[in-house]
Amino acid sequence: MSMLHQLSLTFGSRDLLDRIVKRNPDRQFVLLAATGGAKDLQLLDISDQSSVFTSHLDYEVKSEHGQPNWHGFFSFNYFTLDVESGKVLEGEVNKLAAEPLPNGMTAMLVLSKFKNSGEYVLLTIWDSSDAFMIWRRSAKFSPFTKYATTLNNFHAATYQMAPPEKHDSQHA
Repeated sequence: MSMLHQLSLTFGSRDLLDRIVKRNPDRQFVLLAATGGAKDLQLLDISDQSSVFTSHLDYEVKSEHGQPNWHGFFSFNYFTLDVESGKVLEGEVNKLAAEPLPNGMTAMLVLSKFKNSGEYVLLTIWDSSDAFMIWRRSAKFSPFTKYATTLNNFHAATYQMAPPEKHDSQHA
């Protein structure tokens, strides 16, 4: 798969997101569930086409490292940065990616919002949550801790693949 140039995401109930998927059979979607047990799901559109979502959470892929297989454990780190800090963040990611990716990381993407290029997402995809936690506590993560401040509107969210829907027999 070639590098993505854009990625869109939206949030919603299972029913809502299932409807979007059904209405757009030509698209490649990834359905994710928050690891914290939050009810809402997240839908990623990785088709590299203009968004079909109304959420306006549409991102340019600034850099992509590794081979995203869009499975496993997903870590989203959100930051709002000025132009200079954004360049430095991209540099840090490129430096990390110049070496073999951390154990268990399949991909690392730097995204910035089309409508507001100062809104960044560092998305890392992992074989497992354990691999992520080990990295998160390692020295390799330390270059990113300086961005993880309230000043940068930092927040993080972790997701895993949404389990297949249980269809109850009445609707079958």
